[in-house]
Amino acid sequence: MAVLGERIASYGDWRRDLVAALRRYVERVADLEPGESAVRTKVGELIERLATERVSIALVAEFSRGKSELINALFFPDSRERIVPSSAGRTTMCPTEIGYEAARPGSIRLLPIETRARAESLRELRDFPEIWEEFAIPDGDSETLRAAFAMVQQTRLLGRQDAAALGFGGDDEDEDFVEIPRWRHAIVNFNHPVLAQGLVLIDTPGLNAIGAEPELTLRLIPESDAVVFVLAADTGVTASDLEVWRRYINVHPGLGRFVVLNKIDGLWDELRTQGEIDAEIARQADAVAAVLGIETARVFPVSAQKGLVARIQGDAQLLARSRIKRLEAALASELVGRQQEIIANKILREFDTVVAAQRTVLAARRRGAIEQVAELEGLRGRNIGRVPYMQSRIQTERSEFERGLRRLHGVRAVCSKHARAALERLGSSRFQGAAQEARNQVGASHFLPGLRAASITLFAQLRDDLATADGIATEIGTLMGAIYRDFSQDHGIALGLPALMSLRRHRDELDRIEKVHLRHLGALWLVSFGRRELMQRFFETVLSQVEDVRRSAGREFQSWLRAVLGPLEAHVREHQSQLRRRLESIERVVEAADSLEERIAEIVQLRLAVEQKLEFADQLAAPVRRLLRELATAVEAETA
Repeated sequence: MAVLGERIASYGDWRRDLVAALRRYVERVADLEPGESAVRTKVGELIERLATERVSIALVAEFSRGKSELINALFFPDSRERIVPSSAGRTTMCPTEIGYEAARPGSIRLLPIETRARAESLRELRDFPEIWEEFAIPDGDSETLRAAFAMVQQTRLLGRQDAAALGFGGDDEDEDFVEIPRWRHAIVNFNHPVLAQGLVLIDTPGLNAIGAEPELTLRLIPESDAVVFVLAADTGVTASDLEVWRRYINVHPGLGRFVVLNKIDGLWDELRTQGEIDAEIARQADAVAAVLGIETARVFPVSAQKGLVARIQGDAQLLARSRIKRLEAALASELVGRQQEIIANKILREFDTVVAAQRTVLAARRRGAIEQVAELEGLRGRNIGRVPYMQSRIQTERSEFERGLRRLHGVRAVCSKHARAALERLGSSRFQGAAQEARNQVGASHFLPGLRAASITLFAQLRDDLATADGIATEIGTLMGAIYRDFSQDHGIALGLPALMSLRRHRDELDRIEKVHLRHLGALWLVSFGRRELMQRFFETVLSQVEDVRRSAGREFQSWLRAVLGPLEAHVREHQSQLRRRLESIERVVEAADSLEERIAEIVQLRLAVEQKLEFADQLAAPVRRLLRELATAVEAETA
């Protein structure tokens, strides 16, 4: 297996091992008792996130750049045949997603090109299986798989007027018919070892399709973990290549970008020395970097075709000349390694927070047992007369604690009111109302300024909603911080200050979407000549992105609320139990003085049991932490 495939497989194995370790943790966490339900919920969220985690790579190129062959050489060399068709001219007529979902049978789903006339975004159309055509791909049936990929190349003839309504225009205006793609979008689901580990490939068909499909422009390309931009050594950077780069790739600075200068085998010349050939390849790479405004190190000269042949034939010398291994190593390290490190660090932080919250409750129980033993030992000998005093003191503590609880309930009622206001701002009904109003404005607008105004109004409202929810979160955090401090000072409940929350990243994402939307809106208006269906489709895609931001912000707000209230509530319950146990112990001593030593022994055993649970908690969490920290060490060693 090539290094990239090995790294992706390793990433998949790591995720699978981590999910197994988290599941073992959840299965045994009931033995620790306190906060078990909350722990199960949070760890369940981590497991679900890992199970659905994917590494997505968008491959972008104009036709005849060798993109399909590059996919075969990079991702499927062990198949020892071409998985994706590769030939002269166009081999990808519509955007194609290639991946594997074990829950679905192997198949290719094809969305008819006529759906371009619909207003729904491509993402919404995924929820209507009846409008897709689906063809089965049995596991291991390479012939059916090749036939499925061949479907992506299918075209059809359509009358000029009907083609124009779908966004297509022919080069020869005298012709009555225009050749157009038969399909608008394709989703290929087949069981391949690399895809089964979570890799998703997005194969794009070129400038015209990217410009006509808002889903590509606004979602699939920007949200990919990396973009591989493919050029050809025999053409260099053409005007259309440069337009694709400037309009759809270079506008996303946070995106992992790999520029591939393919077909360098066209520069191989038996009448030139290898040094001269290498110098020519280096010169072309420098020229590409200068035109695109990037470092030469980000340009990867390769011969995908020779790399694939070399892998199939086991020709090490040809593989080295193809230079495919340098690109593989970069993708493996910079893309897969970085993605794995990000996920590992985030899960480690969240897992440690869950474990620490549960551990502090156990530690409080242990401390309470130690204090209770000390309290009872004070009754030995002739100190039994101190019992009424101790009973009175515990009752006083209980009364003070109940006053604190009443204060907590009051603050919680205020926080709940604030939270409802924030969640209403982030709620679906409010957004749907604003979205419908924006749709109405777009439907009534016949010129670009009207469309811009509707967009700006929508973004401004959601930005205001996010800012309001952020301010409410600050208020709740301040109120709960005061309560945390009060309970710590007055009742000895050892809690740090509650975690603060910010929706800043959601506001930043909203700003990014708006910036991209307004930039593409003007360009789209110019090329669409006011075609309303394209503008509406574009706007629906934007709405779906904005809805994702709203939904994500709402989920984060609710999760934060649980994280703020949960630890304090767990400690309150534990403190109440300790007060009750202390009072019961004193009362039992009063009823039978000879039970004092027995009661002390019982509490000592309780303390020992809690200490065993603390040790067990560390043992239970160790395999999860080891998987996460070993990865961090490996990444550090790799980048050193």
